[in-house]
Amino acid sequence: MSAFARAVLGMTLLLTGCAAGAAGGMEPSATVTTTLPGFTDTWFKVDFTVEPRGEALRASGYVYNNYGRPVGDVRVLAQALDASNRLVGQRLAWVPGGIPALSRSYFEVGPLPPADHYRVSVWSYTVLEGGGHRFP
Repeated sequence: MSAFARAVLGMTLLLTGCAAGAAGGMEPSATVTTTLPGFTDTWFKVDFTVEPRGEALRASGYVYNNYGRPVGDVRVLAQALDASNRLVGQRLAWVPGGIPALSRSYFEVGPLPPADHYRVSVWSYTVLEGGGHRFP
């Protein structure tokens, strides 16, 4: 097999693996318990409540974007914690439509397990250029 054919095969396998991972569930690993401290909490503030919706508990509220540019592809991480602050369960959810600069957007995430208390933080986002283009 030529070097070019091996490179094409390698890229195909890599992209297939990435697509399979992206299509997976929306739950982070059980070992992941926080987002990057001091970074996302500098630019974002999250206000939320946890309430029953039917048979399940859901966190809902607003993410405030204190950054001077709009952001898209925003995901929040909701975590259920016991009285000792140990992780009971967690769930990722998208914030629909992104968040304009210096504004807020509504989110909902669930179902969540019963817990002593809950924490919601910004898990990931993409900074958008003025015309809504992703950066970089």
